[in-house]
Amino acid sequence: MGAPMTRAGVLLFGKPSAATPLLGYIAGPHAERIARFWPVPHAGFLTLPSARRHAAAILLERRWSSTSDDGMDIVRVVERARDAELARILMSGDAPGGLMKALGRMGEQLWEVGDYANFLSLFADPEAVKVLRHMPQIRADRLGVIVAVPEALRVPGIVANLPETPQAVEDLAVAYQLARLIHGANGASRLVQRWERANSALALFDMAADALQPVEFGRVLAPPALPDWFEPVRTRKALNEMALEFRNCLRDFAADLAMGRMAVYAVRKSSSPPVALALRQDVAGWRLAEALLKGNDDLSDAHLRQLIDVLTAVGVRTGESAWALSQRLHDHVCPDCGPAHVPPRTTWRQRLALGSLWD
Repeated sequence: MGAPMTRAGVLLFGKPSAATPLLGYIAGPHAERIARFWPVPHAGFLTLPSARRHAAAILLERRWSSTSDDGMDIVRVVERARDAELARILMSGDAPGGLMKALGRMGEQLWEVGDYANFLSLFADPEAVKVLRHMPQIRADRLGVIVAVPEALRVPGIVANLPETPQAVEDLAVAYQLARLIHGANGASRLVQRWERANSALALFDMAADALQPVEFGRVLAPPALPDWFEPVRTRKALNEMALEFRNCLRDFAADLAMGRMAVYAVRKSSSPPVALALRQDVAGWRLAEALLKGNDDLSDAHLRQLIDVLTAVGVRTGESAWALSQRLHDHVCPDCGPAHVPPRTTWRQRLALGSLWD
């Protein structure tokens, strides 16, 4: 016997109906599925209000991506259900008010599947839904920008000033996370209230940059407590010996080590090759700045992840320094200074920002 067909393989209305060019233009990637439920000339679908056409796309994708039969008559629900009932079905439970009105502001053409997922997740967020209700036109690319920031920043005053550049929005999100480390949760909450009052993207990003400045000067943290197989380098002699053993340039950072802004370790564990590891301290605390084998060779992913797990457990973070990020925030939105130079960060390793030994 052959494999049983899933709901996605069942044609509920007999033979598939080819989508007309008009349906293809309106429905895009959803056209074939819609043609199965609203056959040529697709009049029942095309004459629906745009909100219900978007709802149809969401429900059809949900059925096609599931192997279970929910028994729902999608055509009846989309064409005849009251707005409140349809909203509850779309949200799989209680739906905040205004869902169908928001769908009606999403344009005539249907969206990509991932963009609908962004919309529904934001509509389930008590703060983000306030933003959606105030948007005269809801665009998929704009929702992608909103999703990229932490929930605490999804408030009208901040969202209105988010630029279109994904790298800029990502940097703002990282700046907020670092601000939480610097100022604590309560302090970060007060920062958000201040950021809401920004009257431009430049004002918002300058406020974020200012939040990454030290509260007190001269504060030096003790190095983190690490397992004994992390051998700290505490003398100039030990630093020179390490530089010779690993054939690296860490001896150039003797002054930083002396001032307590940097910590260097020879990581020796019997199951792994020795590692030269450097931590740097900035206003947000200790971060991993470098980890290399002898001759500046890279660690394997598994070895590096193991070390990062140990460091993360004692409060060491990864990524760029707060100083570098602070300087870049302004350039993102200043027409006279930008565009900002953003280092490569498409891969997991690139996002670690290893090699950032200078602030």
